[in-house]
Amino acid sequence: MKTEIISIGTELLMGYVVDTNSADIAKALLGMGIGTYYRQIVGDNPKRLEEAIEIAANRSDLIIMSGGLGPTKDDITKEVVATFVGDEVIEDEKQLEKILGYSSYKGEDMPANMHRQAYTLKNGTTFFNEVGLACGTAYKRQREDGSMQFFLMLPGPPFEMKHMLANSTVPYIQEHIQTDGVIESLYLNFQGVGESRVADVLDDYIENQTNPTVAVYAKPRHVIVRLTANASDVDLARKLNQELADKMTAVLKPYFIGYGEDQTMEGLLVDTLKEKGLSISVVEDFTGGHIMDALTSIPGVSSIFPGGLICKTDTSKQRLLGVAPQTTGTDLVKELAERSRESFETDVALSVIGNIKWDESGHKGTGLIYIGFAIHAKEPIVKKYRLEDRPASIMRTLVKNEALAFAKDCIDNR
Repeated sequence: MKTEIISIGTELLMGYVVDTNSADIAKALLGMGIGTYYRQIVGDNPKRLEEAIEIAANRSDLIIMSGGLGPTKDDITKEVVATFVGDEVIEDEKQLEKILGYSSYKGEDMPANMHRQAYTLKNGTTFFNEVGLACGTAYKRQREDGSMQFFLMLPGPPFEMKHMLANSTVPYIQEHIQTDGVIESLYLNFQGVGESRVADVLDDYIENQTNPTVAVYAKPRHVIVRLTANASDVDLARKLNQELADKMTAVLKPYFIGYGEDQTMEGLLVDTLKEKGLSISVVEDFTGGHIMDALTSIPGVSSIFPGGLICKTDTSKQRLLGVAPQTTGTDLVKELAERSRESFETDVALSVIGNIKWDESGHKGTGLIYIGFAIHAKEPIVKKYRLEDRPASIMRTLVKNEALAFAKDCIDNR
């Protein structure tokens, strides 16, 4: 099946808004084993949108559109699709009732154009918008060769689109389009190893993939392997995935950090700390708050993370933590970790400093990173990590992940 995604909105073309919807849709499709062949971005113009739909209709079986479902005159997606497929636009009563209720709640008369958000195709399937006002629509038609073609229209605001994608679109695809068995994906996460190393170790599995299929993609010092199995039922698909996963994790055991599409090093560390009943504090120099930002993104982290400090200067380190002047390198990162643990009264503490030489532009650097870890009644541990000729933003992300992984290793082996 050939699938195409069309993102609609002049603001996307102009660069004022980044098209995240296409990526989210493509990932959801891939999770069902459906690959995206083409992507288009088109402005809020009827003629150009019709041209984009015609191009897609001539080469794709499943066409998913996001955007252009709102109340303004340039929100024209449903009208253009209706004209293209020879159907008509009507108002969905359930969605209109929600729109009327919204206007009543605000104590305002409903503007005449608000009802446009309840538009749907007469012979289509309406996706009720539970978190917004513009409903989505699915329409299927039979082509001259007897095959079926599908047009799915979703809202543009990412929060609304993602909710409708998960709760209406994916179930619709599974029921009406993906009828030949089931497809399940399993995600394996590896930390502290490069993509090329993972690909080399798993080369036989990648080269000979049939079912499950294998895909490898990378983030900084974090590699994700996606296994996708096709089977007659969910249990068999999961069994196929797990059997292959067990073989892969066996050969990459030192780097394996868990399953899940959204698994992160910070999530794994927080889970470990909670499991062991430990609290943590952090002092950051080089990373400038990246570690604390990562930790605080995890729900419920306040139970094990009372706080931390960003100390970029020697003066701040001396005044806030009482570090002796002229302390540097290994001694400094050890003392920062221990003073942090004492100041915040935590069980463990993490500290990061860097001795970086920047190039003339100030955007790339080379140098040595020091990561310190302190735990009650033991000598602080230090890991040195060298980075060469990397952009500052990449360096901070790499060091953040390395520090979180180091903390977890220290806790596991304490």
